Amino acid sequence: MNPGVRTVWPRWPVGLAFALWLLCVLGLAGIGWLDQLLRQAGRSDLVQLTTQDSPFVLAMLSAATFGAVLASRRPRHPVGWLLLAFGLSVLVEGGAYAYAHYGLLASPGAVPAASHVGMLSASGSTFIPWPACIGLVLLLTPTGTLPSPRWRWWAAVTAAVPLAHLIVSLGRQTFQYPDPPYLSVRNPLFVPALNPLGISQFPLVMIALLSVLVGGASLVVRFRRARGVERQQLRWVALAAALAGVAVPVAVAGVEIDSPAMVGWGVGGYAAVLCLAIAAAVLGS
Repeated sequence: MNPGVRTVWPRWPVGLAFALWLLCVLGLAGIGWLDQLLRQAGRSDLVQLTTQDSPFVLAMLSAATFGAVLASRRPRHPVGWLLLAFGLSVLVEGGAYAYAHYGLLASPGAVPAASHVGMLSASGSTFIPWPACIGLVLLLTPTGTLPSPRWRWWAAVTAAVPLAHLIVSLGRQTFQYPDPPYLSVRNPLFVPALNPLGISQFPLVMIALLSVLVGGASLVVRFRRARGVERQQLRWVALAAALAGVAVPVAVAGVEIDSPAMVGWGVGGYAAVLCLAIAAAVLGS
């Protein structure tokens, strides 16, 4: 590249990035509309946008906003797009819950495909992308590449887990939500041939959760090897990682005293700060 020659990026990544950001905002408004329908149907206990859920809304907006900024300014860097995917997955999880509960409990038959959406939500298929996206973000921060070629197999496993979980889910006949009102949902897409041995989804869930820990470990490895600018970038992430010493005890205490608000701020609040730190690290190069 000749000195003084400025790289001109095509405009479509900028438009796509902010179109996805706008989709997140509009989707949030859609969940608010579903919440209103649930209240009108007398099921205020099923609404999604409550005070205790505000940290997760903050995390979603943080991921979508910083993801859009990164994707528009560094379109070849995968972390921005992964943050957008994380924000969208959080949105889909909340929207699927509200849609299914309205269509199956509050007002049966009022909306189409409620059982299909309920199956995806109750099976956990809308949740699994959360940890998978975070794990990949940590693997690729701040350079956009893996710490070394040896990590390729684990990155491939992490990326494949959401799809594998969905395929296994199609082989089960029924699902039950793990929280009140413990709605049981029949699988309208049941395909017996996809799960003849009754393979459990639990190992896939554990792999998805483990990907976050492995991603964090990769940052430690990367930091020990990094020099110069990359090491300075990683200090932003290290600062956010240090805050886990506060976030984790808050979340654990919330579980112990049955306080969803404390759990929310411990998990969702920390996720929002982590997205900010990752954006600062990538843009700091």
